[in-house]
Amino acid sequence: MSSILGGVRDRAQEMLELGPGGLAFRAAWEFELRSGLLAVLDGPPRPPARLSLAPGLPFGHPAELGGLRGTIGAPALEGLLDAARKGAGGRILGFGRHLLDYRHPIDWHRDPVSGERWPADVHWSKVLRARPSPGDVKLVWEAARFPQAYHLARAAAFFPDQATGLGRALAAQVDGFLAANPYGKGPHWASGQETAFRLMAWTFAASALAKAAPSGLEAILARALFEGATAIERHLGYSKKAVYNNHLISEAVGLLLAGTALPGLPQAARWSALALELLTEQAGRQFYPDGGYIQLSHNYERVALQGYLFAAALRRAQGAAVPGEWLAGMERGLDFLHQQQNPEDGRLPNFGFNDGALPCVLSTCEYGDFRPLLQSLSVLTRAERLYPPGPWDEEAAWWLGAAALQAPLRPRPRRSVSFGHTGFHVLRAADERTFAAFRCGTVRDRFAQVDMLSLDVWWRGQNVLVDPGSYLYNGPREWHDHFVRTAAHNTVVVDGRDQMLHYRQFKCLYWTEAELLRFGGDGLAAWCSGEHHGYRRHPGRCVHRRSVLMAGEGLWVVVDRIEGDGVHLARLQWLGGEHPWHAIPGGMVLGTPAGPFHVQVLDDRAAVAEATVAAGQAQPPRGWLSRHYAEKVAVPSLVVEARGLLPITLVSVLSSGPAITSAEGQAWTVRTSDLSLSFQLEATGPEGLVVGTP
Repeated sequence: MSSILGGVRDRAQEMLELGPGGLAFRAAWEFELRSGLLAVLDGPPRPPARLSLAPGLPFGHPAELGGLRGTIGAPALEGLLDAARKGAGGRILGFGRHLLDYRHPIDWHRDPVSGERWPADVHWSKVLRARPSPGDVKLVWEAARFPQAYHLARAAAFFPDQATGLGRALAAQVDGFLAANPYGKGPHWASGQETAFRLMAWTFAASALAKAAPSGLEAILARALFEGATAIERHLGYSKKAVYNNHLISEAVGLLLAGTALPGLPQAARWSALALELLTEQAGRQFYPDGGYIQLSHNYERVALQGYLFAAALRRAQGAAVPGEWLAGMERGLDFLHQQQNPEDGRLPNFGFNDGALPCVLSTCEYGDFRPLLQSLSVLTRAERLYPPGPWDEEAAWWLGAAALQAPLRPRPRRSVSFGHTGFHVLRAADERTFAAFRCGTVRDRFAQVDMLSLDVWWRGQNVLVDPGSYLYNGPREWHDHFVRTAAHNTVVVDGRDQMLHYRQFKCLYWTEAELLRFGGDGLAAWCSGEHHGYRRHPGRCVHRRSVLMAGEGLWVVVDRIEGDGVHLARLQWLGGEHPWHAIPGGMVLGTPAGPFHVQVLDDRAAVAEATVAAGQAQPPRGWLSRHYAEKVAVPSLVVEARGLLPITLVSVLSSGPAITSAEGQAWTVRTSDLSLSFQLEATGPEGLVVGTP
C-alpha cells in the first residue's frame, strides 16, 4: 500500500512541476505520438521549383587561416588532416574522442558498436520506441551531426592541395545521407536539434570550402535547409514546452540559418523573425543572472554558447547587428566558465550532464579544453583576447575572421568567487591551478544531476577529486542511474536515498532546495558552507550541511554534518581522479604527477573513520569516471559509512602530503609539513580559524 501511495504522490508531484500549460502540452503530444496522428500530419513538404543559397554566408575566408599554421603547430595540423581523411572514408572521430567506423560508404542507420541497424523506413515518431533497441541512438546520430564536415573543410583550408578531394568526399556524404534519409523517415529526423546540427555543419563546410566545393553541393544544401527548417518549425513546440534548453537554442539557430541562407522563400522572413525572438528571449532565460546555465552543465553551456556564436556569425555576415541581449548572455557565460577553469589545460570540473556534444569542431584542442570557446567569446563581446596565441585561436578566426585576433591581450585573473544564483562556488589559491568547486544552490529548473553539496578539487592543475560524468544516456539502465544519482558524487547519501527522486531518464522530482550559509576569505584561507533540504521529505527530516575550508596551496578541511531526528545511516564518498592510488587508514593516497595527494576521513573526535576504497566495481557500480561519452574508466572511490543517532559529523582532510590531526573537545588542529590550522568545530562548521606554520 505504501508503494502505491508513493507512486501516486510522485505522479502528482510531476504534474505539479509541469504546471497546467506543460501538462496540457505533454498530454496532447503523447496522444499525437502514440495514436500515430503525428506521423499522418508530418508529410514531406513540397519544395519550390527553384532554391538557391544567398551570397555572403560566413566562414568563407579559409585563406586567412594560413597565418595560424605556426600557432597551431605541424603535428596538430597533420592530425587534423588525418582525421579528415579517415572521416572521408567513414571512420569518424565521434564525441571528440572515439574513432567510430561507420563504413564506406557510410551506413547511416548502423550502430558502429553493436552492429545493429535502426529502422530506416518508418516515421521518426516510431523509431525510438523500437524494441529491442539497436543500441544508443546517439551513436548513429553522431555521424549525422557531421563532425567530419568540420575536419574536411578545416583541413582543406590548411592543406589547399587536398581541398578538391576533401570537397568531393563531403558532397558524396551529404548526398548519400539525404538519399538514405528521406524527410521524416528514420532516427535522424527524431530531433530538431540533430537536424540543426547537421545543417550548421554542412553550411560551414560549404562556405569554408569556397571554390573547392563541388558545384552541386549548394543545390543539395538549399533543399536540405528547406526541409530541415520545415521540420524544426513544425515541432518547435516540443522544445519550447518540454526541453527548453540547448535544444531550443540549436533549433532557433537552424531556423535563422535557413531564413538567412534562403531569402527568396516565402517562409524565410518568418523563420528569421521567430529565431531572433527565441534567441533573444532565451539569452536571458537560459543564462542565469550570474552566468550559470539552465542545465547546470558546463558542457551544455558550451553547446548553447556555440549556438549563439554561429548565430552571431550569420548576423555579422549580413551586416546586421548582434542583439545586445545575446552579447550580454554570452559575456555572462564567459565569466562563469572562466572562473571555474584550470589554467593549465583549459578544462573545467565535469559538472552536470555531458554527452560529448561539441556541435562545431573548430580547433585541434582536446575535447575538454574550453579555451577555444572562451577566447571566441572574449573577442566578440569585449574585443580583447583572454589567452596568448595558441591553437585555441582557430575557433575565433572561423567565427570572427583572423583579423579579430589582433585584439589586445587582457588576461583576467581567476579568484575565489560565488555564483549564488546558480549555486556554483569556487575557492581558489594564489596558484590558480589549485582550487575547489562547490555545488550549493536551489535547483531552479529540471535539468540537473542529483549532486548537491558535491565538491570538485584541483591541486597544481591535477583534478584529484572528480565529478563522475554521464557515460551513456541510452545504455543499460543501471549505468545511467549510477552516474546521475547522489551516490556517484562527492557528497553524502542519507539512508540510501537520493536528494531528488530520479523519476525518468532526464527528469528528477522534488527539486532540491539549498542555501549558501557563508562564503569568504582573508588572504590566508578561504571558506564556504551551505546546506540542502533534499532529505527533509523523508522520516527524520534530515538536513545535510557541508563546510569547506581551504588554506595555503594544498590543504582543505571539509566538515559534513547530518542533522535531524532519530537514527540514520550517512554514506560519504570521495571519488578520485585518474591516478595511481593506495588505501591508508580512513582514506587513500593519489599518486599524481604533481606529487602525492592524501584524503582521510575522521569522526567528530578526530579518530580515523572506517573506510573502504574500491575502483571499477560493477555490482553495484562504484568507482567510475566518465570524461567522454560512451567511455568509463576505473578510479578510486573512498567511502565511509556512519550509523547513529543524529547529529552525525564526518571531517575530511585533503592535503598535499600527510596531515596530522588532533582534537581536544571542539578544539581541532591540523598540521602538514608547511601549514598549521587551528579551529573550533561547531555545529555550523569550523569557527575561530588560526592559520600558521607548524
